[in-house]
Amino acid sequence: MKSVILGTAALAAGLVLASAPANALTIDPQPTGLDYVFGASRTGRYVLGEPLNQRPRLVDLESDTVIVRLPRKAAKPSVSGNGRLVAYTLPLDEWGQSKVMVFDRRTGRTREVTRKSNGSLLRPSWRSRCTLALCEEDQKLRYSPQLTGGQISGNGRFVVFAANFAQRNRVDVYVKNLRNGVLQRFTGAGRLLVAEGDTDYVQAPSVSTDGNTILIPGRLEAYEASDTWSPGRAIFNRSSVVDIGGVGNSMTRDGRTITINGVFAGTSEGIPPEVAWYDVATATSVPASPTQLRLTLTNSSADGRYALWKPDLASKLRIRDRTLGVDYDLYGALVAAGFGVTETAGAPGSFLWGYPDRQAVMSGDGRVAFVATDQGIQAVRWTP
Repeated sequence: MKSVILGTAALAAGLVLASAPANALTIDPQPTGLDYVFGASRTGRYVLGEPLNQRPRLVDLESDTVIVRLPRKAAKPSVSGNGRLVAYTLPLDEWGQSKVMVFDRRTGRTREVTRKSNGSLLRPSWRSRCTLALCEEDQKLRYSPQLTGGQISGNGRFVVFAANFAQRNRVDVYVKNLRNGVLQRFTGAGRLLVAEGDTDYVQAPSVSTDGNTILIPGRLEAYEASDTWSPGRAIFNRSSVVDIGGVGNSMTRDGRTITINGVFAGTSEGIPPEVAWYDVATATSVPASPTQLRLTLTNSSADGRYALWKPDLASKLRIRDRTLGVDYDLYGALVAAGFGVTETAGAPGSFLWGYPDRQAVMSGDGRVAFVATDQGIQAVRWTP
């Protein structure tokens, strides 16, 4: 297993530009019938989300129809770029065992993909010892096997997830090829999150559109002097496992740009002050510009040119054009159209600590922004 430390200590010297005042833009909002949003297809025609206290669903905005309603307990749903496939996990018990399911819009069928290359179901090699007394603080790796993730690649070919099914203290990353049924395992490539109360969670990996970049985000495991880190990792070309440092790392959908947060050695600060953009093709890092802009699978266009963002919680939501280096005032445009914008839409903290932003998502082509308002999620088509 190839391992190289990159991190933000290797940043190239560069100019960090301050955020310019946001420019006006023209918008065309469309209600989606959703209160939360998880993802969208490349053109924004298909959106994955859920109404308040209802089941997650895939909606076709062009025909204004619900394509499928997922099970109520469906977790971590994701949609392929053409909106055909939806992947999600379903719990098998109360302690962390799950299975990954994939729904096919064209056939109307759902299949379990948590299977080995020979077609047999992937199951833990050790038994759970969880009881209410042992596991009252939720899932614990020392007592119960866990599987999490199940994100589908944009091209609909790969699904990735992580599990400690082979050994209780080792997290493996799995890549399922949906076309040929092959299940590839990267032994020990996964990471853990240790939350307050010594509760252990397996981290969910994410995957690029072509399946060639797989990201294990890395997490700061406490907020005290005893902070410990599980540095971020990446798997390139489904072969090389690389330690890239940082915490809560994320990437664009094309897998070319990884946002690395913080330095490899760690810091006691709640939000790492250093944010780098790592270019996978050239293996170089530059300081993020603006400095607070973190690119993720859902907040930016597939190529990373456009991003939904706000520097901090108190700022106004905007769209960043990284190519032109300008911001557009999405918040102002929505307010002028009679909408109240949810305060947390686009907030950087939710990306950083591994909790997907369910209030702001961008389509793959960057031309549709899905934003939580006082009138539900609006599909906002915009032009400068």
